[in-house]
Amino acid sequence: MTKPKTDLDDLHKQKEKAEQKLRYYQHQEKMLEHRIPELTRKARTHRLCTRGGMLESFLICPGELTDDQVMELLKLSFRQQEVVLALAKMIHDLQEARNAPTLL
Repeated sequence: MTKPKTDLDDLHKQKEKAEQKLRYYQHQEKMLEHRIPELTRKARTHRLCTRGGMLESFLICPGELTDDQVMELLKLSFRQQEVVLALAKMIHDLQEARNAPTLL
């Protein structure tokens, strides 16, 4: 008769361990979900700094130009038909590459 009680106790212990693991993994999931925006923000910051550096490499005395002047220069540059066409082609090529089936 003690056997069923022991089995029941074992089941309760197993259930408690499983619930404890569940809480642990739920906590781990929350921690990872909170890291996603941080990593996304870091990637964006890195991209902005890299591309800003690229832009400055083409400017003469970039530290002397105001943000408004750089913006005006970019607006003028991106209105050029050659630049508009090149950008459209780059975007089109990227979209085609994403949609192309990979042959392995």
